[in-house]
Amino acid sequence: MEKMPNPAPGSHSVRQTRGKRRIVGFLMAAFALMAASPGPYRPVDQFIVVLDAGHGGKDPGNLGTGRYKKTEKDVSLDVTLAVGSYIEENYPEVQVVYTRKGDSFPTLKDRVDAANAAAADLFISIHCNANDNKAAYGSETYVMGLHKSEESLRNAMRENASIFLEEDHESNYAGFDPKNPDTYIALSLRENIFLDQSLNLAKHVQEQFRGRVGRKDRGVKQAGYYVISFTNMPSVLVELGFLTNAEEEDFLQSEQGKGYMSSAIYRAFKDYYHKISHGKSISPDGAPVQLEVRAPGKHHDGNVPDGSSDIVWREVPGGIRYQVQILSSVKPVDKKSPDFKGLEQVEEYFSNGAYRYVAGRTASFKEAKAMQDALRKMGFRDAFVVAFDKDKRVDLSVAMQKTE
Repeated sequence: MEKMPNPAPGSHSVRQTRGKRRIVGFLMAAFALMAASPGPYRPVDQFIVVLDAGHGGKDPGNLGTGRYKKTEKDVSLDVTLAVGSYIEENYPEVQVVYTRKGDSFPTLKDRVDAANAAAADLFISIHCNANDNKAAYGSETYVMGLHKSEESLRNAMRENASIFLEEDHESNYAGFDPKNPDTYIALSLRENIFLDQSLNLAKHVQEQFRGRVGRKDRGVKQAGYYVISFTNMPSVLVELGFLTNAEEEDFLQSEQGKGYMSSAIYRAFKDYYHKISHGKSISPDGAPVQLEVRAPGKHHDGNVPDGSSDIVWREVPGGIRYQVQILSSVKPVDKKSPDFKGLEQVEEYFSNGAYRYVAGRTASFKEAKAMQDALRKMGFRDAFVVAFDKDKRVDLSVAMQKTE
């Protein structure tokens, strides 16, 4: 049985143009370095989630109303540790990695590096919000992307400003300027192949905050937070609420409030985890499987699936190939499962503790994107393009440098 609390902007000059090029150059170099970094060995039956308590050490985060000794760094840590405790207790097969477990100051780069080095399956960063408008309140969850509002941009700038507390930040983040809006436009150039999964988790978080804790739902938003823009996995940044709102600060500073919020995030993790694992626990004797390819075919009722004619299967003799991932599970899925919607052109591979299923095969990224669209119309709403170099999964940015 689960153990947890009961949750009742400027002129266009040559200098600006060069600045933008430096930003884009920095970002593209960072993408390539991350993609080239190999993941560590780990048991094939292990799902890894990285929990990131915002700020810490010499960075207190926002100070709230000033009525409490504890600041954002303390509240976010208390909630993060509680979320991790629930996961560890109820899902022992899941490895929880913390970017900090005490009052330390990991840099933003340290946090990203920790998640990528762990080859994590999920990244959750936990923060508290602030606003000059003391009446602002409610919870919101962010995924990577270009901000849709000035408020989202301001929030990202505020959180990314932790960079300025780091030693030698000019070298570590050359070209990345948290105060420059062009930085965030450049971030949007990166195609986030994990956006659908991130949005899915963020939706679960907001549903839990609204439905189980009764918090005002400020929605799922996009913004260029550093820690969720450079992680190579589904990633979200949670803003628990506004410490600058006296009533909400009282709630978030209370043990009950922190208990409710950590319980809600845990439940969102649980919903997400069960969805990708089809409600099954990870098998302790899971083992890597060989690629298995089935030729294009018909529905089991004899009908050709709508859109399946758009899914091509081309011979790619060595080198880079693109495919479209349509499903993942911590246990093998029978090819006759209704989850495949009658699509028989399916290949199975094993990666990071999960069985993953892809359709189509091509040497063209553009053709793969067209297949992604067709598969989404067929009902595979989370379909996304993946790349392989021979039989090794590689980052899309690396693949495209070689093929496009």
